[in-house]
Amino acid sequence: MTSPEDMIGKHDRCPNCGTLTVVPRSRPQAVTQQQAGQSETFKPVMNITEMRISPAKIFGVAGIVIGVIACLTLWYPIPYLPTVLIGVIGIASAAMSRVASRRSWKKNVELPFLGVAICGVAIYFSLFSGDRTDATPEPPAEPARPAPAPATRPAPVAPPAAVLPIGVGRQWDDRSLKVLAVKIDYVPLSSVTGNKRSQDKFLMISIEASNTSTRPDQYRQITYITLRGDASSRERTFASLSDANDIFYNRVDFGPDTHPSGGVALSAPLGPGKTIRDILIFELPDASAGPYRLELPLRNLGGVGLAAWEIPESALR
Repeated sequence: MTSPEDMIGKHDRCPNCGTLTVVPRSRPQAVTQQQAGQSETFKPVMNITEMRISPAKIFGVAGIVIGVIACLTLWYPIPYLPTVLIGVIGIASAAMSRVASRRSWKKNVELPFLGVAICGVAIYFSLFSGDRTDATPEPPAEPARPAPAPATRPAPVAPPAAVLPIGVGRQWDDRSLKVLAVKIDYVPLSSVTGNKRSQDKFLMISIEASNTSTRPDQYRQITYITLRGDASSRERTFASLSDANDIFYNRVDFGPDTHPSGGVALSAPLGPGKTIRDILIFELPDASAGPYRLELPLRNLGGVGLAAWEIPESALR
């Protein structure tokens, strides 16, 4: 390249590659070297191409970030559609990263592959996980004033066994489920903000779940899921209470961060020979409509079908 004399000692840009070089201060010396057949080497000061951020890297990093955002939405009770849309956008960004690097197709492989993998995992779990739902329950405005769940008739799972009295447990395999006591009172509550109690009285039912395995070759861990119900589950995981007139009563929920003191918040491990207690909350039933029927799904303790208990009117007095 050649430069005018007023550029001697200054930076000039190569018209072909955009590299900035210093024009030699001693021009006669450069001419002498060229006449002698020696090529003068100019030391690059700054390579403009290295300063530019590659579009392929931009799209690749964007695909990974969008994939992480899609995975984070799996932990929030929102419908699965936003997670899928975010994941598709991340995959599209990773694809654009490969298109932008078409001149060096064998390079820039890691970023697009990682972005597609993360987005694919988020889409898979959002579509095929059984713990998501299309409806997001609105938490109550005030935890101490619960919003009762709809008193809809639960879909039958399997014909329940004989109705059991209070204090008698249902035993199967190495598991046991028992209704301990029933009472009407204010509900003591535990939450992230501290302990308090409900402003109204409700029907409280105390139950007990046990892992009865004792032999060393039978030791296994069991997970108990609270029978108060999981609003995000597509399967029936909640207890139901009805009276002699076949009227079902509302379950009571105090919010996602509040549960009855002494009960299980969401789930708890149950080791061999261990027992755990939980508390179910219902609206006050009609005092003269007994006896009442409490049905509990056994799937919350790894079983199949339902177990039923009869609650007499005298237990509510």
